[in-house]
Amino acid sequence: MPPPTLLSLPLLTLTLATATYPALRRHRQLSVLRRQGHSGLYPFVRNREGIRVRQGNVAGKVELDVRGKVDVGVDVNGVDVDDRLQGDSEKAFLQRLFEMTDSNSGAQGAGGVTSYDGLLRVDSMWSNLRSNKPSPPPKSFVNIVMKETPVDPQDSYDVVVCGGTLGIFVATSLKSRNENLRIAVLERGRLKGRDQDWNIARSELETAISLGILTREEIETAIQIEFNPMRVGFKTLKPETSFETCVKDVLNIGISPKVLIEKARARFEALGGKIFEEVSLEGIDIVQAGSSPNILRCNSKGSPFVLESRLVIDAMGGASPISRQARKNKKPDGICVVVGSCATSPLFKELNARGGDLIYAGGPAESIATLSSHENHPPNSPPNPIKNSTSEIQFFWEAFPAGSGPLDRTTYLFAYMDTHPSRPSLQRMFEEYIRMMPMYQKLNATLEDLVDTHQLKINRLLYAVFPSYADSPLSLPSNWHRITSIGDASGVQSPLSFGGFGALLRHLPRTVDGIVDALDGDLLDRKNLGMLNPYLPNLASTWMMQRSMSAPASPTWYNPGLGGEEGLGSDLITDILASTFREMLLLDGGKGEALKPFLQDVVQPKGLLGALGRVVISRPELIPKIFRHVGPTPILEWVPHMASMIGYAAGNALNYPTSTSEDQQLTAQERFVRDRRKEAYKYGSGADFHG
Repeated sequence: MPPPTLLSLPLLTLTLATATYPALRRHRQLSVLRRQGHSGLYPFVRNREGIRVRQGNVAGKVELDVRGKVDVGVDVNGVDVDDRLQGDSEKAFLQRLFEMTDSNSGAQGAGGVTSYDGLLRVDSMWSNLRSNKPSPPPKSFVNIVMKETPVDPQDSYDVVVCGGTLGIFVATSLKSRNENLRIAVLERGRLKGRDQDWNIARSELETAISLGILTREEIETAIQIEFNPMRVGFKTLKPETSFETCVKDVLNIGISPKVLIEKARARFEALGGKIFEEVSLEGIDIVQAGSSPNILRCNSKGSPFVLESRLVIDAMGGASPISRQARKNKKPDGICVVVGSCATSPLFKELNARGGDLIYAGGPAESIATLSSHENHPPNSPPNPIKNSTSEIQFFWEAFPAGSGPLDRTTYLFAYMDTHPSRPSLQRMFEEYIRMMPMYQKLNATLEDLVDTHQLKINRLLYAVFPSYADSPLSLPSNWHRITSIGDASGVQSPLSFGGFGALLRHLPRTVDGIVDALDGDLLDRKNLGMLNPYLPNLASTWMMQRSMSAPASPTWYNPGLGGEEGLGSDLITDILASTFREMLLLDGGKGEALKPFLQDVVQPKGLLGALGRVVISRPELIPKIFRHVGPTPILEWVPHMASMIGYAAGNALNYPTSTSEDQQLTAQERFVRDRRKEAYKYGSGADFHG
């Protein structure tokens, strides 16, 4: 399908004398063009094969497409002229940004690795994940021991939480519930929070108060900034089908992880909890016979030691060696790649006064190169298994005023995708971020010029690759007793979210209740602990949404006659989202309250089915395109999840409080099963939302 055009704008071609000007001069000329407003967010042209791509098709030309946006071509050998013109300047700029932030970033804890070397390491892991090479067998981290062997443990505990940055919150809650529990937290580094804000809603923070993790006064101390509103917007190629609205009190709190973790840690230690810092967990031995405690093999700066625990809680996140082994190194079903920065600029003062962006897409999907113009790799690492190619990517943005100062703003560029080899590297994503962020924030200059002229200072660069799995929450092997997973390690987060603190906090009330009941009743076998991470149909239903927000790898998906589906349109994803969110907004007459649960990763049948039903009526021509884009298999898999969500909502509505006499007639096992089933109905239908 040819891209829609603004017929009143001619196609302009500016030919540069490439033999006359050196590469740096050409790069500066492009910067001038961009400052003059000739660089829209998503420039497109067609190459010689007729494929609609971001790059042009003639060496030495800068093209303005029909929307008047600059595009730099590729030469006959397929080399990106934009990359070639920028030359070493681009390479130096990206590395220079990291050099400016490495010395003073202070980022620690979850998501705290922000160095250039860290970027190369994460990018190398992302390359291996995308390669067609078979995954190596997972390291045997959890071992089954048939009978108890003599050990000399340093200490014995009721609970050992592995991973302290988020694990400290569940540990403190458990200790607040029962001070007699012996609880320890293992942390590979120092247990402290990072500088970068965590964004959350004030209503979600009430959970930390009710569970005894923090007091209200401590929460207020940790809040760095509060702002409203948050924009939600999706721009299509037709203004009449685009959508934009603002909501309040959703992720509008910037809270300091440093203060949160410091306060939670202080309370945990005051209650008698034990923290092991700079201790690596090297393995867990599960004694199969009897009810012997699990053995944790630890190492502190080269000195090995052993701990015993009735229950081990895995809070080590998406990269947990426990979850990797349980999943047998299976490739993720979905990926969210995120890059961004926290920056200071007087240009942000007015933007911050207007609030932030919860999710914003400024245009259709783009064809993006796989590798950056100067792809680097960790020293002494094997050759990159990924070859340069292109894939379709639908970009989304988030932006938040930062608590570190009135001129500070955090912006994220992210995209949902699979593990196809053509998907962009993190370094490529950063190049796209550098290209688009000033245009997204309407800064009227290139990022390089803003930094060089001291109009903008990058404080921190942020990046992550968030994996997600369709078979979530994680089900551990049947003989893994006395061990459970929480947070991202359990896969309980939505494939549409970044996981982390918000996802952990959302499920923490039922998680803590279940762990306390399991410890009290000694119900620590795999079957009972498996009920702490039950099937949640509303979580499972989000997989079709993740697919609908992911552009296919093939660059011909919207081009007729080239192997793609004719008539889908490059703005199909933004069109689907704009239509769905518009109808969801209208469910409550435009107040925005129906949107709030969905925007906080809580899917409810009324909101989702109501919105989709209205889309069928208002945009019937969109339905066949959705089927062709998503494919029949995800839709067929989605239908039972939706039916289950409706059933869970009914089950939750029929739940009724039980009397003390009824409870006394049940065994601990029966009460445990009943309560976990009630929680599954409640959380699986989104009835836990109290926004």
